[in-house]
Amino acid sequence: MRMRGERIGVGLAIAAVIGLAVPARADATDPLRDLVAQVAEQRLAEAGHGGLVVGVVRDGRSLVVGLGSTGWPGSGPPDGRTVFQIASLTKPFTGTILAELIRSGRVAPSDPLRRHLQSAARVPDFQGRPIRLVDLATHTAGLPNVPETPNFSWARLADPRNPYKPLTPAEVDRWLAGYELSAPPGTRFSYSNVGMAVLGEALEQVTQASYAELLRRTVTERFGLHDTTLTLDADQRARKAVGHARGQAVPDWEAPAMQPAFGLYSTADDLVRWLRVNMGDCPGGCPAAAVQTLALAQSVQVEGPALADPGSLGQGAMALGWFVAWAQDGSPIFWHSGATGGFNTYIAFSRAHRWGVVALNNSDPARVVADRTAIDLLRLFEADRPERLERRPARLALRQP
Repeated sequence: MRMRGERIGVGLAIAAVIGLAVPARADATDPLRDLVAQVAEQRLAEAGHGGLVVGVVRDGRSLVVGLGSTGWPGSGPPDGRTVFQIASLTKPFTGTILAELIRSGRVAPSDPLRRHLQSAARVPDFQGRPIRLVDLATHTAGLPNVPETPNFSWARLADPRNPYKPLTPAEVDRWLAGYELSAPPGTRFSYSNVGMAVLGEALEQVTQASYAELLRRTVTERFGLHDTTLTLDADQRARKAVGHARGQAVPDWEAPAMQPAFGLYSTADDLVRWLRVNMGDCPGGCPAAAVQTLALAQSVQVEGPALADPGSLGQGAMALGWFVAWAQDGSPIFWHSGATGGFNTYIAFSRAHRWGVVALNNSDPARVVADRTAIDLLRLFEADRPERLERRPARLALRQP
């Protein structure tokens, strides 16, 4: 079960999904909405319980479909305002914060981590080769998925239903100071929740601002994502879905040391807006600074075939926090998936082909209902193209403006 913040099928689950044919209903008055609803119904039925919200952007139009239950007694289906833990869909937000600081000249992607992370007594290197900020954003720093500390070990969790609660930023810093790299940074792909958390901590220290404040300045206030947050207010708590695992309600994960990796809550309405923004459709138009920041966040930094050890990245690529697959015409498909103890989430979009999809689910995350729903839909959106994804990178250079 993928309970370390997220399981990652980095070879891209998209590439493995071939051959679905979901016909539109004969009496459909809104074929796109009916198609989304039919795919969602099929996938939610496999879970047997819980709720599923799917948001879609297609050729300039957006819609949200909700099915099942929020998990509260007597509740109806979730909708676009229902709040979910979005797990590792947080990582592209962290990558976008890094991109904003690159754009504004506060940091460079090649900056060594030790220049900005003052709270750690030592930052490991490999024979003098340092961990760079870009290595953390692309899972090539050489750090493990999660740390092993006196108070936290995946092999001996104090509370398996809320595993990360005991882990503090100070404990992560102490662990990092004693960690030894086994390979040069930037040469091997190894998915790392703690690496993204350390990146967020470094960005906090270079700006003297909390992660929550950086998120507000860079994304949520700029683009109107009012329900995308680390901490819920009373109204948001009342709208939050209840997470489930193995048919039982489970608590939300609390992870004070891992917020930049998988700490966010959001809604389908907010994430549809986030999709539109990333596709170049900002509310009221995209300011030049926002366009530059988003382009940097989506710029390819690492290609699997170029690494000494691509690991599970395979033929895929990494932007800043986004995974990248290649459509048959060479255009990029940006995506990420996520899971906490009671939630499963997935987001993907193609600027070139003008579609985006997000799925949020509060069933057993091991059933990956959100992944399967979103992948079914994105495959259908690509159905007029050859039925396989080639990996032909269209590189965008990462540079400080």
